[in-house]
Amino acid sequence: MAADMKGHSDGSTIRIEPKTTDSIEWNLAPSKSHMIRWLLLSAISKGTTEIRFNGSPGADIQSMAKCLEHMGVVIVRNPDFWVVEGVGAQDLIAPDAVVNCENSGTALRLLLPYASSFDVPIMVDGDSTLRSRHLPTLTAALIALGAEISHLNEPNSLPCLVKGPLKPSSINLDVSMSSQPLSSILFAMPRISATVDVEIHGSAVSRRHAELSFRIAEETGSSNRWDASMDSIHLESWAPITPNNVQIPGDMSLVSFGLLFARLHGAKLTIPRLPAENEGLGSEILLDLMTSSQHDPLDLDLRDANDLLPPLAAYLAIGPGGRLRNASHARYKESNRIRRTVELLSQFGLKIEEMEDGIQCVGSQSPVEPSSIVDVHGDHRLSMTAICLATKVGGSVGDNGVWGITDPDFLKRVIS
Repeated sequence: MAADMKGHSDGSTIRIEPKTTDSIEWNLAPSKSHMIRWLLLSAISKGTTEIRFNGSPGADIQSMAKCLEHMGVVIVRNPDFWVVEGVGAQDLIAPDAVVNCENSGTALRLLLPYASSFDVPIMVDGDSTLRSRHLPTLTAALIALGAEISHLNEPNSLPCLVKGPLKPSSINLDVSMSSQPLSSILFAMPRISATVDVEIHGSAVSRRHAELSFRIAEETGSSNRWDASMDSIHLESWAPITPNNVQIPGDMSLVSFGLLFARLHGAKLTIPRLPAENEGLGSEILLDLMTSSQHDPLDLDLRDANDLLPPLAAYLAIGPGGRLRNASHARYKESNRIRRTVELLSQFGLKIEEMEDGIQCVGSQSPVEPSSIVDVHGDHRLSMTAICLATKVGGSVGDNGVWGITDPDFLKRVIS
């Protein structure tokens, strides 16, 4: 593989020079959706769980681990496996420091009920992107369960001061923007030690992530079951018993960047240890793109995979063109990913039309080098999209290092 590109950084910005290549091996980082869930369940079980993975865990996974350590959980980190010494849901200790979830929305939503369960005030915070993400559904549910929540800046946002205890009640959850509040309450049930009746509102998005939560919970002894057709659910407590060993699959959503990179360079793409289709969490729609040549415009439904929007928008623009739809919930991620993707791609000379629920574009467009620094708004998926494009035409990209939230080895992979 030819490698004439170098990355130069001034700290906040990285300069990418164009390269040529005819092949690339795209190793996948561990799925943070899987690993964050298993870290929590391992922590609230009693016993030792060995969590194995390939690649490097991203910063979001590290954030979850640090928060659990503040609650008295011992986590031993090795290069290809971590060992979690579970303490049980009732024996977590109130953290004596801020529960700082940094960038991780998943860590925040899964840990907020636990922080809200202690009978002393706990401060919960995150980075600037997490502070911009509001939590009305989850905070309303926790207040209904007895939590006291005070927001220091804007309503339903971080930082916030929370205090319990939580007690059984009936709650309402809107799952039309995210399924994570449902996963959050499910994983809180071992701590609540009672039953909670949930009325579910809205058409569920990111359904595969909710299904993952219920599947993993079932593997640890939960009797709770859910499918997207349900408008209510009776959640019961359980005492999790985790396996001695857990294998974390690779993050299939990261295949999208491999596809974009390969299309840009006309390169052969190899993905070692591709996860099984049922571990794709909606990103299994990428499998068809890997196995067939795309010439006609594509119409892709991102209801369960809105994280794919930035790289797939670029892929469509330089490739077959088409439409990405049912992704309106992408507006509530680290950035407004629909609008920011359109802005980012326009800096590379790619014309994308913003739709209410996604984007559409014509294909066979050619990127050009941006005339100014590409602003990725602290969003790791925008960053990786911009850097992939810059490996073809050159460019300077802001928020140096933000790709490490999900894929710490990303830059090394594309510049080697």
